[in-house]
Amino acid sequence: MATNKKTTKTNKKVKTTQTKKEVLEDFSSPSIASVIKYIIAVLAIFGIMYLVTVLILKKSSLDYISKEPRKTSIQYSEILAGTSFSKNNHEYLVLFYDMNGDDASTYDKLYSNYMAKKEHLPIYYVNLGSALNKGVISKESNKEAASAEDLKINGATLIRFVDNKIEEYFEGEDQIKDYFKD
Repeated sequence: MATNKKTTKTNKKVKTTQTKKEVLEDFSSPSIASVIKYIIAVLAIFGIMYLVTVLILKKSSLDYISKEPRKTSIQYSEILAGTSFSKNNHEYLVLFYDMNGDDASTYDKLYSNYMAKKEHLPIYYVNLGSALNKGVISKESNKEAASAEDLKINGATLIRFVDNKIEEYFEGEDQIKDYFKD
């Protein structure tokens, strides 16, 4: 019996090994052309990043810069309910109403018309819709309050103060309109 031997060809890969010295020599002496290419690539990346940054900042800064000067003013008319007893005037009015309520435009108009009069008492307003003024809102009014802690407001109210004490108390739209008509 004859035995057939099959022979297979194997591909041998030849690995070349470099010594440490050869590797270091390859990195230590790069050609001048490759150094220049690296420098140009780094400068190009920085240049592109600079241009993109300048374009973004220029666009965003123009969005915020207004060419029309605006006059800044401080308003002293809106006050907190807690300060209604401590104004520096001898006689003044304080209008309490919800500035976001359905009837806010009515009270805004009454306030504006009163301010337009040639002679009028100083008038302040308190926004009952503000969370800072929620402490004075009540189901029953306290028309005899002697201090801000005692103050209770039930809806739109106009109070006339004399020497930081309640002199007159007008509650509801009709009473407030009647006072402003005079």
